[in-house]
Amino acid sequence: MEATWRRIMALLSEHAPATAREIRPPAPAAHVARLRNRVGLELPPELLAWWALMDGVDDERVRGTGNLIPKGYQPLSVARAEEEYTRQSRYPDPDCCTPEGTHRKEAGQAGFPFCTAILPIGRAIDGGLLCVDLRPGEHHGCVMEWYASEGIYWSDWASVTEILGEIAERLDNYVHGLGERHPVISDGALTWP
Repeated sequence: MEATWRRIMALLSEHAPATAREIRPPAPAAHVARLRNRVGLELPPELLAWWALMDGVDDERVRGTGNLIPKGYQPLSVARAEEEYTRQSRYPDPDCCTPEGTHRKEAGQAGFPFCTAILPIGRAIDGGLLCVDLRPGEHHGCVMEWYASEGIYWSDWASVTEILGEIAERLDNYVHGLGERHPVISDGALTWP
């Protein structure tokens, strides 16, 4: 995780400095502890490792330059992840979330409108959320997408590690002019086609 993140940051610093500047330093441990307490579920080690390396971007201020994750997602700070979690978890999926805090569905299963075991980690400009699924099951820690009109559903990535691997690979493709799966960099800002 750390090696991949350092590679991403080195590539961004050289080729997309406007995006690199928006990425915040490691998340404060107190913010992570507060979020863990709020959610009440075990957070995947890879997510904790990523937050130990960076604390997202200021998604309320940054427009465009912070789209680090393909499909136009900006990584959320731990504090913003907690805010989004608190806001959306008011609308639990009645087919999944029980009053006792357990879940009828396993990790990776779709639901509507939200699930109290889904933790936002990224935000798209159109209001979509990229989330980590904390429900038990074979796919615990998988990455889901959420939209108010669609609920939660499987994303293109199985894990946070897979997201970072794809970012690094596609940045390498950009640098070496390989293939079509690479970002567009304009005025030092990274965007994804």
